[in-house]
This record gives sequence, structure tokens and C-alpha cells, in this order.
Amino acid sequence: MKKTARRGTTLKQYLASELKDPEFRQLYDDADIELKVAYEITKAREAAKVTQGELARRIKSKQQTVSRIEQGGQNLTLVTLNRIARALKGSLQIRIVTA
Repeated sequence: MKKTARRGTTLKQYLASELKDPEFRQLYDDADIELKVAYEITKAREAAKVTQGELARRIKSKQQTVSRIEQGGQNLTLVTLNRIARALKGSLQIRIVTA
């Protein structure tokens, strides 16, 4: 089966164009940080060999909430982030890095 080239816009091209809009850029950046935090929480939980259910119990929450947190679909407070860090026997560190 011969592959034919498709014409159009790639995702990379589309994003480059859309990121020029300040409102879109802000929304994109906000989503990016939420996914980074979710990834760090998941990585820390797995490194501690703790299940979502066990983490939920430790932070007095539900497994479904931990799942949403790890998917980046939960707006987290600093108190919740600190509770998660302590439940995983860690500490919360926040940095602001300027260009």
C-alpha cells in the first residue's frame, strides 16, 4: 500500500500559529503546568510504591480524586499539594524561575 502525502497544517504548525494569541498562550501555559504537576505527583507516588487508593486514604480523600489529580484534571491548592508530599514522605518545594 503506497503512502500518500497529505497537505495541510501539522499540529506543530497549528500550535505555533495559535501561540501567537496571548489569550491562547496563557491557557496553554496554564494547562502545561497542571500536567507537569500531575506527572510529578504520579512519579512520586509510583516511586514510593503507593497505590492511588492508599494515597487517597493518607490524604483523607477518595481514589477517584487522586486519579483526577494525576490526570491534571483537579485544581490543587498548596495545602493539598503539601498533604500529598507529606503522605509520600516528601516535602513540597516551589520555585519561580525567571528568564
